[in-house]
Amino acid sequence: MEQFEFKYPLALLLLIPYAAAIFIFFYMKINPRTSSISVSSKAIIRTVPTIKTRTYPYLSSLRFLSILSLIIALAAPGKGITYSSIKNSGIDIMIALDLSLSMQAEDLEPKNRLEAAKLVVVDFIKKRVNDRIGLVIFAGEAYLQCPLTVEHDMLIELIDELSFDTIGVDGTAIGEAIAFAASRMIGDDSKSKIILLITDGVNNRGIIDIPTAAKACKEFGIKIYSVGIGKEGQVPYPSGFFGKRYMLNTFDPSVLIEASEITGGKFYRAESSGVFWEGMNEIDALEKSIMNIKRYHRFYSKTSIFLAAAMAFFFLEILLRSLVYRKIP
Repeated sequence: MEQFEFKYPLALLLLIPYAAAIFIFFYMKINPRTSSISVSSKAIIRTVPTIKTRTYPYLSSLRFLSILSLIIALAAPGKGITYSSIKNSGIDIMIALDLSLSMQAEDLEPKNRLEAAKLVVVDFIKKRVNDRIGLVIFAGEAYLQCPLTVEHDMLIELIDELSFDTIGVDGTAIGEAIAFAASRMIGDDSKSKIILLITDGVNNRGIIDIPTAAKACKEFGIKIYSVGIGKEGQVPYPSGFFGKRYMLNTFDPSVLIEASEITGGKFYRAESSGVFWEGMNEIDALEKSIMNIKRYHRFYSKTSIFLAAAMAFFFLEILLRSLVYRKIP
């Protein structure tokens, strides 16, 4: 950002006595002292007006302009430019989101588990402005929906479009989803990598179990933050023309807790939308990006311009008084 400024602004305090001197000068001009020599008539000293006589009273203005330029030069005016150097150390985050049919359960607001997860995930993404974020979706199989990116608006659009028809194979391949998400971060130079796993079920599909996938993540320095959503017991599900049907829902968090502990992450149990939001906010607080901002200020002095002007006004007055406005004794 550019702006005009003074390197030594306190020097501008000299403008106070300068303004006082101008006031006194013009006061004396308006209220001159009476002459000590009496004359009978002003006609005796009347002169013919010329350019010299008309401009002579303004000759002192050059002296005031010279002093004004000198004061400004002492304050060292110039153009200051402030700029910042930003070193952004963001976090790589792969979101693994469960799209299995059990996510249709209507025990979380506003509609069902999936819609609640989508809202919370979008809010989480909006807070992580400095991070690269990707998305893996899974049901009976795992798919890469979006690689790591800083184009968060595009990622949010993809999340908004997710539905239960996105994956045609039902089931819950959690181990495969973790392994797939981890594979998209291996080789990156990011100092911090996490997998945000959101699911409501147990691993019942795929050839990779959760502990094996978690141990692989640990080897590559990837933390797993897992969120188990949904209530236990009788839970309402949509049932076409028949309204709702209730099904018994059970959830065993032990494997997810183990996976999170192996990698240095944490497990959260979210049986309501409010608790879900709280858990995600805590994850956001635990994994903060590092941004180092260094500000630099460069000053381009314009002192020489005002110093040259002060000298020019000073010598111009001397030359005019000596050559043009000379007084004859």
